[in-house]
Amino acid sequence: MKTTGITRRIDELGRIVIPKEMRKTMHIKAGELLEIFLSDTQTISLKKYIAISKNEEFISSFIKALANKVNANVFVTNTDEVVFTNVCTLSNVSLSADFENNALKGTLKDLKLTNDYKLNKSYKVFPISPNGDLSGYLVFEGADSNLKSHDELIKFSISFLESYFEYA
Repeated sequence: MKTTGITRRIDELGRIVIPKEMRKTMHIKAGELLEIFLSDTQTISLKKYIAISKNEEFISSFIKALANKVNANVFVTNTDEVVFTNVCTLSNVSLSADFENNALKGTLKDLKLTNDYKLNKSYKVFPISPNGDLSGYLVFEGADSNLKSHDELIKFSISFLESYFEYA
């Protein structure tokens, strides 16, 4: 464990403030969930909670089948990186800094998904919010006509992913 030299006092309600520098380094925003672990009787560890994790082979297969069906590139992200996609070179690649700020606006012609990959075709971005907490995004990149004709399948996919990750 790395020592930072930072100390914080616990208040009367048992709360502690995580220093801004640490929150920024770990990309922890207000309202996000943290997992709490007891390593031993003297150590408490905090870990950023990520509902959408890479360890789901079933979801990977689902995303590849969905991409085939809608004839578009499909990406499932958590709040930090691309987790599942039919574009092999983008799996486990960090999201660009401006993706989350601009993703749901849908107004940018060339939205940067990662630092090296722009969504330069027509694209649609949908939030994935199991339990009402934003956990990531479902992104479709392809012809608008393809996505409109598969509107019900896309709605089902969002609902399915939210339900699946709600209990993950």
